[in-house]
Amino acid sequence: MKAAKAVAGAAVIMVMSAGTVGCSVATKQAADTAEAMVASLTKASDAASQAGSAEVKMSVTSPDTGGKPTVMTGVYSWGNGLAMEAEVPAKDLEMEDLVKDGTVTYRMVQGAYYYQVDPAESGEFKGKSWLKVEASAILGDQGAAAMNGPNNDPTAGLKMLKWAKGVDKIGKEDVNGKPTVHYKATIPMDKLDKNSGAMYEALGGGSSELVTDVWVDDKGMPARLTQAVGPSTVSIDFLSFGAAKEISVPPASETADMTEAFKNANKGQG
Repeated sequence: MKAAKAVAGAAVIMVMSAGTVGCSVATKQAADTAEAMVASLTKASDAASQAGSAEVKMSVTSPDTGGKPTVMTGVYSWGNGLAMEAEVPAKDLEMEDLVKDGTVTYRMVQGAYYYQVDPAESGEFKGKSWLKVEASAILGDQGAAAMNGPNNDPTAGLKMLKWAKGVDKIGKEDVNGKPTVHYKATIPMDKLDKNSGAMYEALGGGSSELVTDVWVDDKGMPARLTQAVGPSTVSIDFLSFGAAKEISVPPASETADMTEAFKNANKGQG
């Protein structure tokens, strides 16, 4: 489950908005230069936040994925606590031996990650069809707390662009068949709060900057959001907003808690 660390860690990048109050003052020149673009992106962020959920396609690339993208498709919900349910290729999670159909259903809900596998036929976890890892085991206590913070949807982080060294309008591009405008910004990590340390731990670190690209469609909604730190990148396509779906915690009787085993397996891996 080495790659599972990167999949779960992707949540850190998308809740970085909970940690964007580390610096309250930007230079006047930067604010004037990017004012109109930041206003546009903030408006897009607000509109997406109000939607409460979205159908998404997400890709995670990091050292834990061998530098190759792990792709998830499913529903991201933030209207009533941060949650996600997605389908992930088992080989990308190094869990091929645990499912016959080659796909793992992944849930992030109530501060933990769950991976649905074929029921164990024997042993300590006989009959268990879900593996659980507490978020704190991957993100640390601060990162896990950020998941349930007041600004925990995957687009609210656009507000951090007010601290960008520069915001550039790249130009018009099509994303999933929709016309969009592409913006790019670089935010110094020292502008972010203490939760940025959890992002380093979860996704590899190795950089002093958070690079953000966002594509806004002609309705003023984010169509794609990409954020990168060092060797790690998370990209999320918003296929539709308001995709209502209840994402529940799997039954305890069907769940094996692998938190301690996960911690032990990842000691010394960084």
